Amino acid sequence: MIKNNYHTHVKYCNHAKGDVEDYVLKAIELGFNEIGITDHAPILESFMTSEEYKHNWCHENMKMDIVIEYLDKIKKCQEKYSDKIKIYSGFETEYLDEEKQFYKELRNRVDYLNVGIHYCRYNGKVLNCYSEIDYKNLEGYVDAAIKAMELGIFNTLVHPDLFMFGYKNINGERSFDDVARSASRRIIEAAIRNNVYLEINANGLKNTKKYGKDENDWLYPYYEFWQIAREYKELKIIIGSDAHNPEDLYNDNVKAVLKFAEALGIKVLEKMEINH
Repeated sequence: MIKNNYHTHVKYCNHAKGDVEDYVLKAIELGFNEIGITDHAPILESFMTSEEYKHNWCHENMKMDIVIEYLDKIKKCQEKYSDKIKIYSGFETEYLDEEKQFYKELRNRVDYLNVGIHYCRYNGKVLNCYSEIDYKNLEGYVDAAIKAMELGIFNTLVHPDLFMFGYKNINGERSFDDVARSASRRIIEAAIRNNVYLEINANGLKNTKKYGKDENDWLYPYYEFWQIAREYKELKIIIGSDAHNPEDLYNDNVKAVLKFAEALGIKVLEKMEINH
């Protein structure tokens, strides 16, 4: 059983359940040593067209006027439960190259940042990484991930293999082809160069079940990606529950991902150090 989790969402993102204290109390009940609260950071409407904003579900993220309340609740829990658990404040943000200053300002307000690439800009268009990534534009996803890691403010690239959710090869099939292999190595090697953790994400199993995929065909974590990752002994790998409900902190999906990593012979780091 893992005793720490650094990828946790609360009600402010509008698609998770539970407040900050609900997660802290659940973590204490589970005997956790550390927990990071990392709700989805605001995405400003000015970052893209209104159509792109809607298409990428950006309305689901926290609003700017909630940030102070969110951080205040984390601070109060840090003070209230300091003798029981270590609590870190954080955000999960996206990455658009032209919004680097916005992410830097967010970093100054919290203990650490996760970056998750749910959309990326490619050839002037914002692509949804769940449904619009294929062999022709995968480099847009990879470039966004690498530029984010090179910025020096992100501690973890969460669900780095999310691009495989709906990836299509040259034949229109969801297959881990040579393009995907090359992309995976670029991401992994950039994480090592920039001292960034990569996360095996347990929430991908919930999405796998939600979209009716076979239990042996996970949308992510994607077996071939992590098969490559295990070759890199210097790579820092953690497991994140990507909790959207306090019960997600240690559920069957987390247990399955732990077994997945063990079967692959991946060394999982239980404690995350804040490097950025």
